[in-house]
Amino acid sequence: MSKSKGREPRAEAVSPRDQAVQDKLESLKGDFKELETKKIQTETNIQTLEAELQRLREQARQTYGTSDLEELKALLEKRRRENEHLVAEYEQHIRGIKDRLADIESPPEPEAP
Repeated sequence: MSKSKGREPRAEAVSPRDQAVQDKLESLKGDFKELETKKIQTETNIQTLEAELQRLREQARQTYGTSDLEELKALLEKRRRENEHLVAEYEQHIRGIKDRLADIESPPEPEAP
C-alpha cells in the first residue's frame, strides 16, 4: 500500500445511521449558535432595562420624594382624590355662575295690578 503525498486518506462510506447522527449534530450546532446569539441579545436588553429602571427610580425620587412602588401608588391615589374634589368644587362654581347669569338674563315678572 503506497500513500500519495498531499492526498487525504479516502473516507469510507458513512452508514445511514451515522449520517443521521452527523446531520442531527450539525442541526444542533446551528441551534446552539442561534441560542448563543439570543443569550447575548437578552443580556444586552437586561443591562439596558436595568439602567433605564435606575434612571426612572432616580427621577421618581427627585420628582415625588420616593421610588417605592407602594408609596407612589398611595401618592397617586391621594392626588386623584384631590383632583376629584377640585373638579367637584369647580363644577359647583360654574353652576353658580350659570344660575346667576340666568337670573340676570331672565326678564323680571310683571307686577300684578
